[in-house]
Amino acid sequence: AHEPVNPPGPQPAPESLEDLARQHDRLIGVILAEEEELISAHRQHIDMMVNLVKEEMVFLNNVDQPGSDVDHYVEGLDRILRQKDDYIVGIRQRLDNFKDHLRQEELLSKKFTSLSSSSSA
Repeated sequence: AHEPVNPPGPQPAPESLEDLARQHDRLIGVILAEEEELISAHRQHIDMMVNLVKEEMVFLNNVDQPGSDVDHYVEGLDRILRQKDDYIVGIRQRLDNFKDHLRQEELLSKKFTSLSSSSSA
């Protein structure tokens, strides 16, 4: 009779339900904190964007005036658009981290459910 051959080296220990539950609890804590931070950051983002749009309107109205300084308009618009880009990149990074943690939580939940149903069988 042939016995199955295990690959050389230490074998990873199977995760216990308790380990998965602890990981899940920690992750839920992180998710709840990140959710609050994301919502707060989103509110700040909207406030900043509104202020930048108001600033844009001033530049736009000024450039419409006869004899306006087009260079000043271009510099101002460039600065505002760069600020908007920076704000968007920042909030997108937070959002991507949050989405990643939500996916991790979903996978942990599935793993936990699978492990608990197979251990009770």
